This record gives sequence, structure tokens and C-alpha cells, in this order.
Amino acid sequence: MTKNETATSVEEFLVWRSNLFQGLKARKETIIELLDALSSNQQAHSVVELSLNPLFRRDYNSLYRGIQEFLPTQTDPNYEQRIETLFSAVSRTIPPTSKHYNLFGIDTTPCPRPFAETLADKTFIHYPNPIKGNKPINIGHCYSVVCALPDQIDTEKSLGLSPYQESESPLNIKE
Repeated sequence: MTKNETATSVEEFLVWRSNLFQGLKARKETIIELLDALSSNQQAHSVVELSLNPLFRRDYNSLYRGIQEFLPTQTDPNYEQRIETLFSAVSRTIPPTSKHYNLFGIDTTPCPRPFAETLADKTFIHYPNPIKGNKPINIGHCYSVVCALPDQIDTEKSLGLSPYQESESPLNIKE
């Protein structure tokens, strides 16, 4: 990559980051630092370990609050505008395509938490049970990863991933 291409990429990244920052409601700096910590993470196995990343300068309580308040509530008077700004910032990471449509890959992972008393948003999830006669359900969360797929595989470029919790996805994608 040439020096000019690098400068252009950095400039595009800063515009993207600014758009994302504008779409956030609360704890904007916390979320940006969390994204920096996630992007540079190579060994954290928990949220607490992620809060120890040098790029995350706050304590783990701030990290939890940032995650909890990341998305605007539906009672927010600017809800539609904030969601549109976030969606616009995320959609800029989708690689261009020569077709008239985009192709996405989706993977879902169940996370059973039947005994977690403090998780108010638990729900019934599909979870295979090997014991004969038991139904394939459990109680917990279901996490999904959505990934934009390019026209052709380019081994020099990586694809952007966007994890979200299915039960709390606020995006109503309109045609």
C-alpha cells in the first residue's frame, strides 16, 4: 500500500468513526474505546479482561454501561435518526459489489444461561439436547454475526463483522 493510499484509508476511517460517534446516544467515548480495545484484542476471554486492554482507559463498570446504553431506546425522540446514522456508518464497511445486490452470511450461536438470575432479557433459544425425549430448547441468549460477502474472495482484504444480539436488533431494514 502506498503512502497516498494509506492516507486515503486513514481519512476514510476517521470519517466513518466520526459518523459512528454522531450516531451514539450516550457514553460515546466509552463505545469508541471499546471498539479500539476489541480491534486490538488478541487474548481477552471475558468482558473484564477486555476492560484491561490499554486502549480502554475506563473501568469495567463503564464498559458494561457502555454496552447496555449503546443502542438508543425506542422511546428516544430521535430514535429513527440515531438508528439511521448507526446503520449508515455500518453500511459503509460493506465492500462494493458489481451486482445489483449485496450478499450476506449469517451465523447464529446459542448461549444458554438458564441459571443466570440477573439477566432480565433471557429468552427461549434453540439448543440441541442429546438426551432422547428432551426438546431442543434452553433459556439464554442467541447471538448472531452478520458478514458482507464480496463478489470475489480477496485474500489481502478482511471482511468486517458486526455482532449483535438477535433479540435486541433494532434495525428494520426497508427496501
